[in-house]
Amino acid sequence: QMASLSKKNVKLLGVTILTSLDNEQTEKYYNSKNINDLVCKFVKFAIENKLDGVVCSPHEIKLIKKLSCNNLIIVTPGIRLINYSNDDDQKRFMTPNQAVNLGADYLVLGRPITQASDPLSELISINSYIEKS
Repeated sequence: QMASLSKKNVKLLGVTILTSLDNEQTEKYYNSKNINDLVCKFVKFAIENKLDGVVCSPHEIKLIKKLSCNNLIIVTPGIRLINYSNDDDQKRFMTPNQAVNLGADYLVLGRPITQASDPLSELISINSYIEKS
């Protein structure tokens, strides 16, 4: 039997601007090159609609914390390791410890783990690197 979910166990998040988009792409899709202005607009919508948090680039963490008075959960994809070579779709990224130090609540780590030759070892290494920061 499936346990019933209560609101305290469920968090509703909104997505601001995808980490794979840069200024030219946001102009194409949102008619604005100013990513921070767009993020502000989406964060205000999140607050007005009582969302629990947002998914955003680590570059917008400080802005979101300021706008939401630290009341929104911040989930950040676009996490890449220090030796990352920009050979995928990520345009706005940071290292795990940079994002944590800025105040990210949760990190999304996909390809740095899934494309590692030893994913478990890579995950342990990333975790210990963050704990040392």
